[in-house]
Amino acid sequence: MADAPPGVGTEADEEWDAISGKPLSVFSRIAERIGLTPRMGLNLEYLDNISLSKDDKKHDYITVISPGLTAQILEKTSGLKLSYDMGYSCYDIATENNTLRHNVQLLGWVRFSKHTRLDFQNAFRFTEEPVTDIELPDTEEEDDFMGITSPVSEETEDHLAETETIRRRRRHYYSNVTSVSFQHQFGEADSFSMKYVCDMLENKDPEIKDTTSHQPSVQVSYWPVPKRLGLEAKVSCERDESSETSLGDSGYWEEIVSPSLGLTYKIIPRELEVRTQLSYTRGDQSATTQGVDNWYESLRPSFGLNYWYIPYQLGIETSVSHESGRFSDATQDFENWRGSIKVNKKFTKHIQGFVKYTHTLMDFRGNGENYKVHDPSVGLTYTLAEGLPLSISLGYIFRDRQESEDDGVLSVSGDLGKTWEFSKHGSIRLTSSSGYDESYFGPDKLGFGIYYDTKCVAKYAFSRYISGDIYGAYRREKYVDLDQKRNDEAREIGSGITFQTRAKWLYIRLNYVHRTLDSTSSENDYEENRVYLQGMLSPFRPIRLFQ
Repeated sequence: MADAPPGVGTEADEEWDAISGKPLSVFSRIAERIGLTPRMGLNLEYLDNISLSKDDKKHDYITVISPGLTAQILEKTSGLKLSYDMGYSCYDIATENNTLRHNVQLLGWVRFSKHTRLDFQNAFRFTEEPVTDIELPDTEEEDDFMGITSPVSEETEDHLAETETIRRRRRHYYSNVTSVSFQHQFGEADSFSMKYVCDMLENKDPEIKDTTSHQPSVQVSYWPVPKRLGLEAKVSCERDESSETSLGDSGYWEEIVSPSLGLTYKIIPRELEVRTQLSYTRGDQSATTQGVDNWYESLRPSFGLNYWYIPYQLGIETSVSHESGRFSDATQDFENWRGSIKVNKKFTKHIQGFVKYTHTLMDFRGNGENYKVHDPSVGLTYTLAEGLPLSISLGYIFRDRQESEDDGVLSVSGDLGKTWEFSKHGSIRLTSSSGYDESYFGPDKLGFGIYYDTKCVAKYAFSRYISGDIYGAYRREKYVDLDQKRNDEAREIGSGITFQTRAKWLYIRLNYVHRTLDSTSSENDYEENRVYLQGMLSPFRPIRLFQ
């Protein structure tokens, strides 16, 4: 068969070019949208208490060189962002701690339709440095990429007791947190969502526990009568595992299943509303060294009634709940009743006040000591011109114990819904909460406790390139019903000054942090001061190699 003339392909060749060119064309279009942002960082740090010791303080100087790269692609219906930073930490005195650090973050989202989307996040960290900072995180950049709007939440989350992990020896550990969520909205207020979170911590130090947590959940909100009658059902599961330590702490595992069903009926829209909920929790746990299985159950019905008298701008919120706790050890059984009433008054367009009273009655069926809690409070909410609510409340928590000495504390809470810009150049963010906590389930049953938690960040731009900030945090948790009373108090204050070019290719920051921890266990007390100078070089816009 004769060869085809130059420049003229056979029919088969043309068909092959068409087929092979399609994937290349698709890849080329995707590659053109990939943005790469390389960076090079240098961190010089001084620490006056590298081992977080109370008495034997040792200082050191640490130099960290950290190249990094961020790759991202952002489409109308999807986005993907991968960030990796590798650092080498060089200690001036304790050179045995010299090591590599790795920090990887992956963010992704897909919008299948206007009302359906999938989100994925993963954060991996490998380091030897103790994580002690408790200042407010800044997640605005992450929210912008994910296309998430952070609304001002009117709901308050339950307080969770925190136990700080004190790393005196700088040994490797890694943490990995994975989160996958799916949301679908099938009506004006009807939605379906699923979420899974996996949290892992592995330590080279045998004195610190390794932990793993799996938390899947499903939630459905449905309003069969729009704007009048709504139902909400949720099922969450959790499995936690903790390893043994060389200090004699036993490992354990715990499995928790918690379904709940809620109903909201707006008898008169915007005036009269009824809310009711029934939740159940079942937990099974076992100490790995002792081989003892324990279980507990909790049944908690609740009812609430809200009434708003519009002519007088007066609102009344009432609620009552009952929790019945049952355990494999019947001596721990209890009945808990809690009721509250709150009166709101709107004085002006921007000012609203309230008076609230909460009463709790704890009745132990076994060995516990019964008590009553009286919790009155008053508060004021001022809505700023930007629509942000600034709220503050003052109260007093008094516990009337059946046998032991009564105790009482002052409670103060305040909150700025989001970052508030008080001038053209300054902003502030504040959150403060306090109250009492009742922890009677799980491996760490702390009993009745009082907590305070306050965080504040203030920033000011002195010029186009130079800005300063000051931040502080205070956390206190006091549990007095334990055999060994727990009273932990953490304080942190810091300040920094930042220089950044207008195009943001050069970033320099000088920062100082002072932190103190006072613990019931005196061996855990420590005080530290840290000063660090941080520099970062990166292009002012992502590099697109394939354009």
